[in-house]
Amino acid sequence: MFNTALLLETVGLVLVAYLAGCTLGYGLRAMIHAGRGTRSVPAVAPAPVVRLETKPAPQQLQRPRSPAARLAARVDEPLQPANLVVAKPATTRPGALSSPRGGKADDLKQIKGIGPKIEAALNAMGYYHLDQLALWSRGDAEFVEDKLAFKGRVGRERWVEQAGELLKKAAA
Repeated sequence: MFNTALLLETVGLVLVAYLAGCTLGYGLRAMIHAGRGTRSVPAVAPAPVVRLETKPAPQQLQRPRSPAARLAARVDEPLQPANLVVAKPATTRPGALSSPRGGKADDLKQIKGIGPKIEAALNAMGYYHLDQLALWSRGDAEFVEDKLAFKGRVGRERWVEQAGELLKKAAA
């Protein structure tokens, strides 16, 4: 009627299968997390981290996070040599004007890579015309990149070359 040996054998096989599955699952999970650089289960509780409290510099407290906020903050800064970190000492902005010639600025958004916000920032720095951008030297471009917080962007997007090409098309 009731076969105890068969029941014990079935329970034993189920237990062995369960333990083998647990071991295999744990091993696979450990391998997957090892590839990601994370651990699934910490072997030892991590030691508490002791950090010394230091006051951050005032510039670090006021530094905005988004590129647009950084751009807006840098445009409002006064342009003085003490605020600039450039390779050569610069006392004035390269080729900057106090206002657009003839009271009308060129559309700098024609240059790929310059949008409305960057155009507004360039205008605030005194760059209103394509010929101003076309005459930039490497140092001038670095100066502007530092102020806009976009390292290498002027050269990478070829703003100077694009401005020259647009001027040639307008002259023709």
